Amino acid sequence: MKIWDIFRSASANLLRNKSRTILTIIAIFIGAFTISLTVGINIGVNDYVDKQLNSLGDANQMFITPKREMTGFPGAESEGPQVYQEGAKSNDEQNYLSKDDLKKLKDTKGLTKVKAFETYTTEFIQSQDSKKYVIQAQPDTGVKLELSAGKQVDNDTDSYEMDLAPEFVKALGFKNAKAAVGKEITLGVAQMASGKQELVKVKVVGVREDSIIQGGTSLTNQSLSKKLTAINQEGLPDSMKNKVPMATALVDSSYTAKEVTDLKNRLSDAGFEAQTIEDSIGTVKSVINGITGVLTMFGGIALLAASFGIINTLYMSVQERTREIGLMKAMGMSGGKIFTLFSVEALLIGFWGSVIGVLGAMGAGQLINNFAADSFLKNLDGLTLIEFSVQPVIMIILLIMLIAFLAGTFPAKRAAKLDPITALRYE
Repeated sequence: MKIWDIFRSASANLLRNKSRTILTIIAIFIGAFTISLTVGINIGVNDYVDKQLNSLGDANQMFITPKREMTGFPGAESEGPQVYQEGAKSNDEQNYLSKDDLKKLKDTKGLTKVKAFETYTTEFIQSQDSKKYVIQAQPDTGVKLELSAGKQVDNDTDSYEMDLAPEFVKALGFKNAKAAVGKEITLGVAQMASGKQELVKVKVVGVREDSIIQGGTSLTNQSLSKKLTAINQEGLPDSMKNKVPMATALVDSSYTAKEVTDLKNRLSDAGFEAQTIEDSIGTVKSVINGITGVLTMFGGIALLAASFGIINTLYMSVQERTREIGLMKAMGMSGGKIFTLFSVEALLIGFWGSVIGVLGAMGAGQLINNFAADSFLKNLDGLTLIEFSVQPVIMIILLIMLIAFLAGTFPAKRAAKLDPITALRYE
């Protein structure tokens, strides 16, 4: 019996008891459908999170802050209050980087383009005909951003420019993102010393894409950032001006993961805390992977139950075809061929169940994506909730076929070991 004959015979045998075969395939389908859908969600959401890396910075960008030593407070690792050290930085000073700290960072091997990240506060944003709205803004780092309209702010110009967060487009009276580009808006900024407010005219040059990571944050160019900082600090004593809470830097692009870890350890020893982009989104990805992992586990339980269905289906088939098996052996078919015949039946059950399950998940995924894009995800452009790629789909099908094969080996071995004389006498 040739391999093609084995496949044809196995297919015909499965159709002998259609209801039993269909029920077993449905059990496989449920597991394959669940696993495929959750893997699709994992791929879709993680892909979107990866796309949002540009909202935080380059992949090799590092954010550096001073390491705080909570002097005067019982530490988590201490048995009581810490002893006061003469000459030690105050708790307030520990929140900021000094000029010496910035110089030390610039001299650190593996770091380039070290820049002070000065922060400012804004009171409100307003267009000519709109209400005043609270706004969160920060300096642009020069990293390429995803924009729905316009261009990124120019850090080399003296004019005041802003990339507006998409939430403000309709609120400020603009028809859409494109209509907001080129328009002038007003920022209200207060002096920290007196509380006096000043108004700054700003040109909107771009509108940001919606982002789950940086949603709601507008970006200002260097000239505007300096102006807003100067207003905030007006009237303050010199000791309270130009405080830098964080620095940004680029890690040498040739560094391996181990070298980046070593660099972070060196910075820690020098009194800094360093965080990369990957660190920033690591928690988000862990949560996503954890949720989809649990859902995949339920799919695995369904497959485990289906594997018992395969065993039962093939055991019943062996029982019903005992005399037929005896006849095939009497005519010279080897036990290996008998084993292969029943194993192929198990593989076919796994194949059809997994293929139908994957196709069902793809169809359901498309429907869910269309519904999500028109409802609860309509403000997150670029997010495809469920995505499928060739490699994971093939892996799912092959894995399920392997499980089906392993489940089918038990009845297949029993069929292969049947004594032909005993089998022919079976009633």
